[in-house]
Amino acid sequence: MSIDDDSWQEPVNEADVYKAGVLAARLTKTENGVSFSYLDAYLENFDGHEAAVATTLPLTDQPLTSPSGAVPAYFSGLLPEGRRLTALRRRIKTSADDELGLLVAVGHDTVGDVQVVRRGHTPETPGEQKPTLTDPSTVSFSQLLADDVPLDGVALAGVQEKVSGKNITVPVKHKNRDTILKLNPPEYPHLVENEAYFLTLARRAGIPAVDHSVIYDRDGVSGLLVSRFDRPAIPGGPGESPRMLPVEDGCQVLGLWPADKYNTTMDTVITVLSGLCAANLVAVRLAFEQVVFALLTGNGDQHAKNMSIVRRDGEWVLAPAYDLPSTLIYGDSTLALPIAGRRRDISRRQLIAFGNSLGLSSKITERIITKLLDATGDLEADLRAGALPFDSPRIADTVTALRYRRRLVSHS
Repeated sequence: MSIDDDSWQEPVNEADVYKAGVLAARLTKTENGVSFSYLDAYLENFDGHEAAVATTLPLTDQPLTSPSGAVPAYFSGLLPEGRRLTALRRRIKTSADDELGLLVAVGHDTVGDVQVVRRGHTPETPGEQKPTLTDPSTVSFSQLLADDVPLDGVALAGVQEKVSGKNITVPVKHKNRDTILKLNPPEYPHLVENEAYFLTLARRAGIPAVDHSVIYDRDGVSGLLVSRFDRPAIPGGPGESPRMLPVEDGCQVLGLWPADKYNTTMDTVITVLSGLCAANLVAVRLAFEQVVFALLTGNGDQHAKNMSIVRRDGEWVLAPAYDLPSTLIYGDSTLALPIAGRRRDISRRQLIAFGNSLGLSSKITERIITKLLDATGDLEADLRAGALPFDSPRIADTVTALRYRRRLVSHS
């Protein structure tokens, strides 16, 4: 179906839900809201946790109804946010509470392995609608954005209230990979360079983080190209159908709607995500590393949608770190989620107690904290030397704030 044909503006009352390419369930508008129900044929042929559309939607013959026009929280978490959602609403001319209509408009290629289409329609191959970015130096990112924003059929959920919610993103194909091209928003200058620096620093610190690179268009405009971890490289190359890996973020696993991504706690998010992982303590350790890294680098946007799990080879594991810019450099001095009731001024003792509450020994938490203090030891010097293209007063303020955090984390 073309994204420009008039059917996008027709009311959506029913939608088919595909799981890993198989028709599994249906979403239906009713007088009481939106009902989700598995199809009898799917229940007869599939069983087990892996067959469920989501961890909060176990296999059952009983329908689940969400109030008003909302879809179940898992599906709401598949919708784009910020600029992309605003553009989507304008394009299909629907209200903000018509989540089923919005979901169908982008449901061919959501995050993970679930697709949502109008009843009776067949989902397109993920990535079919994306432009191919072969040589960035021959294209204009501004034109890519202009072509993409009206409606691209790709739902890439992001964040809203803090810095990364202003991100400008364009889904593209690059070197046979599904990627996201992030551009600098006018509200937050140099966000591309900012996130690229801290993604690189995270990987140097031994924290698994998404593959990324900074590229430039024909006008010298920078963009951050991020590979999608739910779409691994295609072994057979062009012509092969892309693999879709199941993914759920903290909000989805908790059954929270995206608007509540700041209305929980860090220990709740880590506990529920790691609890689904076969290697539970490994997931806890990796998540704890992400928290300490965010604290030491000034990332105040590590909310419930910015931590996820991905299923590989039949087992859930913590997803690579993503969305890692320093928001401190833009004046954001608080954490997205509280740690032991606090969003600022976290001490080493409090971090250790937090790790203990998650099931990590004091020895392991001490080792992680020391490792990440060492890994970020050159951050102040890098910033002063021009690693990020901000003016001197802003760098000075950021360095002062980061130094204070390091002092708190360095001493018991």
